[in-house]
Amino acid sequence: MLDDKVSEVHAAISLKCPQCGSQRLYKDGLRYHPDGANAQRWLCRNCGYRFSHPRPPQESLYCHINTANTIVSNRQVCDLLTEESKNLAEVTRQETAQREGKTQSTDIKGKLIDFMWKLKKEAYAEATIYGYAYIIKTLVNRGANLNDPESVKEIIANQDKWSAGRKNQVVKAYLAFLKTQGLKAEMPKYKVPQRLPFIPSEEEVDQLIAGCGQQMATFIQLLKETAARCGEAFTLKWTDIDTKNGTVNITPEKQSNPRIFKISGTLTSMLNNLRKESLTVFTYKNKFYLRKVFMKQRKKIAYKLGNPRILQIHFHTLRHWKATMEYHRTKDILHVMRMLGHKSITNTLKYTQLVDFQNDDYVCKAAKTLTEASQLIEAGFEYVTEMEEVKLFRKRK
Repeated sequence: MLDDKVSEVHAAISLKCPQCGSQRLYKDGLRYHPDGANAQRWLCRNCGYRFSHPRPPQESLYCHINTANTIVSNRQVCDLLTEESKNLAEVTRQETAQREGKTQSTDIKGKLIDFMWKLKKEAYAEATIYGYAYIIKTLVNRGANLNDPESVKEIIANQDKWSAGRKNQVVKAYLAFLKTQGLKAEMPKYKVPQRLPFIPSEEEVDQLIAGCGQQMATFIQLLKETAARCGEAFTLKWTDIDTKNGTVNITPEKQSNPRIFKISGTLTSMLNNLRKESLTVFTYKNKFYLRKVFMKQRKKIAYKLGNPRILQIHFHTLRHWKATMEYHRTKDILHVMRMLGHKSITNTLKYTQLVDFQNDDYVCKAAKTLTEASQLIEAGFEYVTEMEEVKLFRKRK
């Protein structure tokens, strides 16, 4: 019995297709004959020929798979082979598409890295570099061909949810990309409507601060009191803070002027309660992550208080808020310009028309001693007049 098996294995190993000589064969069942001379049927995987071994009596040795009279089995080998060929072609097509996709993805990634590096050499701000790279990546993901300006124009035009300001920013990013590639193109200019910034009430700002985490609350309180830009506050170092005298030194960005501010006892206390884990005051890994954390906390607070206006408060909103309040408190536009670090008064003049507080209600407080008056001033109250040896202060609600 064992010898028969060994002989069969040797026969199978030495067996070749008589049509193409391939040894890639399938067993295709046995053909039984009345005289007992059974034959093993074989199917060539390479060319499709079917033949028997050993040869039964009065039986031709070879039978081609396409000859209908020789097909005894009901397995429909032709259909199987056809289906297998289709599947193989589909797999090949998918693998080719994947390779092309990976090649294209690698090519785009290389272009983005090169684009960012060239912007860095041109002394672009880090936030601008990452912002432009994100825009270019978004264009590619939405089907734009970066080498075809008409394709980019079409993608931009089809973005109905993008505002005119956003589309202008995308155009600027793409023009910067073309410049780094040594190319030029005529791109559309979108008209951005001029709108006054949103100014929340002080109560809404305080509610936002109260609902945020410790570090985020300190960050927003700093913006509220100093009108600093987000980037200026984010890079604030511990050496810029004088807790003894209660001052903060702001290092400017966007070519504005440096400033120094007197801060309240509340902010000084909040800063002192932060952990000094690094040279910088705030330990968020980057400004993008900072904004992400802020938006998450802001959304939670707005939902909890049932006030959708809080969702309109951004970091830069607090700069507008402080400038507006300072102008209506002092009516001194030069003071506001110095506070914001503007080099041109043109950028500051818009704060003269933001909000008219003439009909607003005030909270009135009286101070009989110097200590009480100092506390009211630190709390944001402004001196009005003195009656019966009592100093009167007021503050907008």
